[in-house]
Amino acid sequence: MMKRILTITLTVAACLVLTTSCSKDLFDKKAYDEYVSYQFMIDNVDTNHDWCLTKTGTTVFTVPESANYYGIQVLTDNPYTVATAEIAAEGACSGGKVKLTYTVPLTHQTLYAVVVNSSGGTLGVVPFNYGAPSLDINNDNLQRNGIYHQPAYQTFTYLYETTFPLPDDFDYNDLVLRVTKSYTADSHQVDLTVTVVAAGTLLPYAAAIQLAGVRYDDITSVEIVEGERLDKDYPFPRSFIESDKTLVRGRSGEAVISLFENVHWVLNRKFDDLGNILALKYNTSHVDVDKLSGTVPAVSATYRITCKDTETAHSITFDRIDPFVVNQAKMEKSMSLGIWEVHTYACKFNGVLRDVFKDRSAYDNHISWALAIPKPDFRYPLEGIALCTYNNETGETFGPYAGYASWMQNHNAYHNWFQTETVPDLLY
Repeated sequence: MMKRILTITLTVAACLVLTTSCSKDLFDKKAYDEYVSYQFMIDNVDTNHDWCLTKTGTTVFTVPESANYYGIQVLTDNPYTVATAEIAAEGACSGGKVKLTYTVPLTHQTLYAVVVNSSGGTLGVVPFNYGAPSLDINNDNLQRNGIYHQPAYQTFTYLYETTFPLPDDFDYNDLVLRVTKSYTADSHQVDLTVTVVAAGTLLPYAAAIQLAGVRYDDITSVEIVEGERLDKDYPFPRSFIESDKTLVRGRSGEAVISLFENVHWVLNRKFDDLGNILALKYNTSHVDVDKLSGTVPAVSATYRITCKDTETAHSITFDRIDPFVVNQAKMEKSMSLGIWEVHTYACKFNGVLRDVFKDRSAYDNHISWALAIPKPDFRYPLEGIALCTYNNETGETFGPYAGYASWMQNHNAYHNWFQTETVPDLLY
């Protein structure tokens, strides 16, 4: 078996090295798929899997113009009964109406519209069904029962295997990001707070955020209003993301926010004995058994996106926020396979900054190297621990999230797997 896997590895590597010029006839898709499947922790992945844990809807809210109904917030839960409700969308009422688009977990069927007055006070809440085309709000249906818990702005956790197109250990901690979306008093603006939490690899990579479906020309500016540029004072020439501007234009005119050129510089601005950036596996292990791990504070920056109109600002929901990695894939840390982008599955083949796919179908193997988790405090696996492994013969699972294996095999169920930690000691 090991000889067979080595043969597959060399076959895949040889073709990937030539990927930018290799024709479909030269790419051994069967060998590549077999290699990825062997490395992945679960057999029988649902071939219709979209790797998505969220859904996006739009509702038009109507309020009496004569009342002090200044704005609407769409919440994931009832703030009078739940302390962890999140604000999924927010907007001021104009002419008694506001149209809001929101992204929420698949498990949420009932959402809540909170009415706020001009001073920011809460007037009450109205439940409504996800995706309802419209909702009329008035004093008769506003509810104010219980103690109001101030909701937080919605935060997603993003997990990456940065080795794409090659598989690795699928612990999804090569990069861990948290992104919070919030709003200002200006209806043309959206704030994204990006927190770099962990980097469980020794190999360097860059990161950026594509605003999918939003044109570069629709954005007036992107400014850092809290914190500083994540890779401030980066000491070497840029190779992954060549521009040092915060807002850059994608190959097809998309709006792209450049985050950093080297993750190790972001988390720990130190050099090794040879004058290179010190590369350790940061925040993925409790014990440094090999002197290759380190514990450092997470690093954050808030990006204020000013759009040319309110409609564009309201369209920036989490289904359009696409953080991605720019990497240099390597075999055994030596043979370069070129520069690639690592996106969540919905944007897996975008090639936003790099034209990395000559034949996209060759890599469509129903496996994702990145996950978007709609949970602000999601705990990710320790170094080398897969989210879950599954024994196809015995049906036994092992890992910190047993429900993940079930979701992999049936994308229509187990949408709340990330809420249940089955082996907490295997999580950071």
